[in-house]
Amino acid sequence: MNRALIAAIVGMTAACAHGDTLFKNVADNGFFTPFNSHNTSVRYGDSGWLSNFQPDGFTVTGITLGLLTYGGTSNGSTDITFTFNNGDPSGQVFGNGATLYSTTIRNVALNVDETSSFATFDLFIPMPNIQTLGGFNNVGFSVGVSNFNFDGSFGFQCSSAYGQQVGFYTSNASYFNGSSWSLFSFGGGPYGVANFVAEIVGAPVPAPSAAGILRLGLFAGSRRRR
Repeated sequence: MNRALIAAIVGMTAACAHGDTLFKNVADNGFFTPFNSHNTSVRYGDSGWLSNFQPDGFTVTGITLGLLTYGGTSNGSTDITFTFNNGDPSGQVFGNGATLYSTTIRNVALNVDETSSFATFDLFIPMPNIQTLGGFNNVGFSVGVSNFNFDGSFGFQCSSAYGQQVGFYTSNASYFNGSSWSLFSFGGGPYGVANFVAEIVGAPVPAPSAAGILRLGLFAGSRRRR
C-alpha cells in the first residue's frame, strides 16, 4: 500500500471520528505548489459554504487539508500556520475574514515519492469546537509556512466544480503578499474552478428547544423582579 493511500485512510478516519462532514471536495483538478525556499513570506487561502447554505450555525471540530510536494530530491519539513476564518481570509468574499481559529503545526513532513515528481498527503488539523457565525456559513482558511526546509515546492491538491461533494465552492482563491490580501482565479480550464482540497467536519449548533426558551424567559423575568 503506497504512502498516499495510507495518508488518505488516516485522514478520513480522523475526520469521521470528529463529526459530520460539512464541506468536502476531492482532488480531480491538478495541483498548485506556490511555496518554496524563495517564497515563504506569503499566505494562500480559499473559502466555501458549509452544508449547502444552511442558515444555522455549526460547530467545527476539524479540517483535513489535501496537500502536495513537487520536484523535491530528498525529504524535508516545514512549520505550517493555519487560520480558519469567517468568510474568505482576505475579507473580500462573503465575510469579513475575521480569524475564528489559528494554530501552527510544527515539523510537518514534506516527503518525496521516488516513483513520481510529486507526492500527495493529507493533514488533519483538530479545532476546539469553533462556532461559525451563521447566515450563509461561508468560511475560509489560509496556509502559510515558516522554517521551510525542502528543496522542492509545496502546496495544495486542487478540486474542480465537479469534485464538490458536500457544501459549495467559491470561484476565487486569496493571496497575502506580506502586507495585503488580493484575490486571484486559476481560470476556467477543462474542469472549472480549482479550489484547494479540504474536508471540514463538525455538527450543526442545536436550535434551542421550546422548553429551553421558556426557562430562559422565566429566568430573565425572575431577575427583573429582584
